[in-house]
Amino acid sequence: MAGTELMADRIAGLIVLACAIAYGLGASRLESGFGSGPVGPRLFPTILAICLGICAVLMMFRSDPAPSWPKGSQIWLKFILVLTAFIFYAYGPISIRNLGFIISTSFVTSVVSIFFGARFLPALLVGIISSFALYAIFVLGLDLSLPVGRIFD
Repeated sequence: MAGTELMADRIAGLIVLACAIAYGLGASRLESGFGSGPVGPRLFPTILAICLGICAVLMMFRSDPAPSWPKGSQIWLKFILVLTAFIFYAYGPISIRNLGFIISTSFVTSVVSIFFGARFLPALLVGIISSFALYAIFVLGLDLSLPVGRIFD
């Protein structure tokens, strides 16, 4: 691997590690209300911060020996498309508030999977299965409520 590619992986890993630490510190400052139960609001963000930190360390020390990057303007096009999907997920017509967690998450996960090269049907199946799995983890496992969507009100 060329030295610049290795250095890019280490710099990216350091940035991700800094984000994980900041996210973990933010999670540690969350206040739990009265009767929030044994889990509380800190658990899930703390787990995410730990996983993100582990991935960052792995990124820094176990670099991809032959990374393949999109050519030319394709990288910016893919980045803009994925960013747009997430913005619509949060604020647009396919947002969680309008369509609910399961439908919105299925759509965005499917779109991002397609951007990363998956075929349509497998991407759709991954989107649907992962949205139901995440819903079960949040609602049944962590006892958190997720939006059902305005279209179902």
